Amino acid sequence: MLPKTHAHIMLTQLNVKDGLTAYGSRGVKAIMKEIKQLHTRQALMPHNKNDMSYEERKIALRYLMFLKEKCDRTIKSRGFMDGRPQIIYTNKEDTSSPTISIEEWYYHVQWT
Repeated sequence: MLPKTHAHIMLTQLNVKDGLTAYGSRGVKAIMKEIKQLHTRQALMPHNKNDMSYEERKIALRYLMFLKEKCDRTIKSRGFMDGRPQIIYTNKEDTSSPTISIEEWYYHVQWT
């Protein structure tokens, strides 16, 4: 087998459907590992779509999962919450974090 180019290794990220087609059972194992970790840490709580109102479904965030083949040929799955719909419902003040100015940082470093 030919070695992969650097761009192929760094930039290839497949969605679940394409990843399962490309990686088969290795992709299934990676996805199950990620889901098991989320369940163990109680990071996400599943809800039945039928038990949710229209408004709840409208503001619910989607969970996106991607598969990537690492340099050592193992498959890594990564999950992300799609936060784009939150822009409509949140204020800029609630989402931005304050940044310290350089002058304040120098002052703090100087006195600690």
